[in-house]
Amino acid sequence: MNGSEPRSYGHFCKLAKALEHVGDRWALLVVRDLMLGPKRFTDLMDCMAGVTPKTLTRRLRDLEADGLVATDREPGRREVWYRLTPAGRDLQPVLDELLLWGMRHVAEQPRPDEPIHPEHVLHALQLLLQRESVDVGHVRWVVRVPGTDDYLLSSDGTTWDLRIDAEGETIPDVTITATRSALARFLTAQGPRDRHAEGIEIAGKASAIRTFLKAIEAFPPNATGLRAAHTTELAGGSR
Repeated sequence: MNGSEPRSYGHFCKLAKALEHVGDRWALLVVRDLMLGPKRFTDLMDCMAGVTPKTLTRRLRDLEADGLVATDREPGRREVWYRLTPAGRDLQPVLDELLLWGMRHVAEQPRPDEPIHPEHVLHALQLLLQRESVDVGHVRWVVRVPGTDDYLLSSDGTTWDLRIDAEGETIPDVTITATRSALARFLTAQGPRDRHAEGIEIAGKASAIRTFLKAIEAFPPNATGLRAAHTTELAGGSR
């Protein structure tokens, strides 16, 4: 790539060079949605509501050419699976920090017309529980949302982990069954949560449910909007 190419910033800076590979719209979101494991084209379309098939195809080709995404093709199988390369997985800390920044500065309730994917909300929850060092011992929570994979959010007392519960063999302490919108509303609600809210069902022993509800009090974090933070800074400077 040289300075005359459209994706080049044309000067020597490793941040600029990195953005030449992952700075296009949707590129980092493709990487985000492959972090939990390989996905098909249709899976990625479902995760990234709003992207067109043409744009997604272009981004996947660019990321593959740049060595961030690899494809798994088998003779006789029409489906193509996309997965991250080691270089692609190295972007995990970058995405985590951007997600934390978003939760701190641009957090808000989902809008009524805004598509929701449970994987995104659950990853935000897992990341915050880890960063806040929320310790509730060994727990296993399964989240079931019709039309998507089942997800397992677990902790060994030190590390919080989120993965797709593909086999469905996990014996959970708590099972949360919800629609996409109900799950997002429940998890992003401020203050005490109504476990009997419309569209959500929480099952498990009473003590396990109390532990779950207590743990997620850390989520979402208290956010200061960018405009509010700027106003506060200006007010402080005028004193």
